[in-house]
Amino acid sequence: MPWISTQSPPSTDKDQIYNGMDSLLTHEIFGAISDLGPHPPAYRFERALQAPFLEIMQRGFRIDPFEREKQTRRLESEIEHLQSVLNTFSNAIWSRPLNANSPHQLKQFFYETMGFPEEFSSTKGERKVSVNREALEKLDDYFMARPLVACILGLRERQKQLSVFRTEIDPDGRWRTSYNIGGTETGRLSSSASAFGTGSNSQNLAPQLKPMFIADPGYRLYSIDLEQAESREVGWLCGLLFNDWTYLNACEGGDLHTFTAKLIWPGLGWTGDPKADRKIAEQQFYREFSYRDMSKRGGHGTTYLGTPFTMARHLKVPPKLMEDFQESFFGAFPAIAKWHLWVAKELATKQTITTPFGFERTFFGRQNDPATLREAVAFSPQSSTAHRTNLALLRMWERLGADIQLLAQVHDAIVFQARESIAPLELATAALEIIESVKTTYNGRTFKVPGECKCGWNWGYPQYDKQGNIIGNHDGLMKLTPSALSRTRTNNLSRVL
Repeated sequence: MPWISTQSPPSTDKDQIYNGMDSLLTHEIFGAISDLGPHPPAYRFERALQAPFLEIMQRGFRIDPFEREKQTRRLESEIEHLQSVLNTFSNAIWSRPLNANSPHQLKQFFYETMGFPEEFSSTKGERKVSVNREALEKLDDYFMARPLVACILGLRERQKQLSVFRTEIDPDGRWRTSYNIGGTETGRLSSSASAFGTGSNSQNLAPQLKPMFIADPGYRLYSIDLEQAESREVGWLCGLLFNDWTYLNACEGGDLHTFTAKLIWPGLGWTGDPKADRKIAEQQFYREFSYRDMSKRGGHGTTYLGTPFTMARHLKVPPKLMEDFQESFFGAFPAIAKWHLWVAKELATKQTITTPFGFERTFFGRQNDPATLREAVAFSPQSSTAHRTNLALLRMWERLGADIQLLAQVHDAIVFQARESIAPLELATAALEIIESVKTTYNGRTFKVPGECKCGWNWGYPQYDKQGNIIGNHDGLMKLTPSALSRTRTNNLSRVL
């Protein structure tokens, strides 16, 4: 075997030499790590996850070309219409078109030509004049700016969706994603385009984009979501640390987010009936978000040290309303404030936080920096949710691998497909049992996070009329009710015709 000097390699065979060096370096690094002693649990766990996620990355998600083209044309038409309306307004005001994606033009248009007060944003302590979404939503308070802001935000949102529909996919018609198992400090996965530059992030897709992701012919699609996972993790921490199970009891006893919505919006006509109140909470509040969605964010924000002013700005409610909500929230769940103080003490004395799963993180930021404290508070619930989801995914891959094909992991959800010949209820029951097998016991109390399974033939959800009849996306994911299980897959040819 020839010896090659890496300081001055020959001009030929450079690719082979570099590949060899990469392999040798990996081997050398592994040897150095092995010399440190037994591998820690986090390292062993992440290595074990490589097999199922490599399978997910190789398989990819089938894309419905009909749905993709239909939505692309719809968005192009809507963008053309909105741009025409925006140009009509801008031509009347400053005699030329307006580019909704040009900060320079928008600043000139709103702050100089129309004379509105400048809005500012701060990034890493630097304060600048801004025309981002938050700034435009503040300008929306002015009557003359309202139609312009609506056009600009509508254009930006549709252009972002259109870029996803136009994302290049592989020649076999599949969307592939690269998952980075060690990509974040919390243990959450990060995702991006495939190794060949096709596909993209599959973890933050808007609901409108998901119907084009479909099951393969002869397969049915399943999605299992962990119910209120991070909130339950917070409740478990409060119980472990202070023997106060109030918050966990609220999570396990019913619909926590509807309960939170009642605290924020007491005047919505709540009935006391859980099903009726859930319907009230699911009414549209802001953009595609319902009252329940926003109260979920309010509860998470308060749990993670969001201030009333910041929370009010994000939730689009008056600051006084958020002050009253947080006072009610901490009054109902006093252990959460105690947990915040405990995290601050751990930062000051140890600079590390260890999760109930045994994963430890050291925080190198300034201990008296509010940003560091917020990061430390969020670490354990987010990390535990990520590891709970990934451990369930690994067990499903090991135990149900002959029956299912994993397709995606979305923070607290697992998406897979299985042959239509397999009974959905039996498969869902087996999968949910694996999800709930990730459990721990303390002082006789067992803690687990339940899952909710839905099935269909695409990743989106059906559209309903006021009477509850499906009027769109018949193949979307539905709970496993008798009516859902009696569905058959839509024939693609009939859809085209």
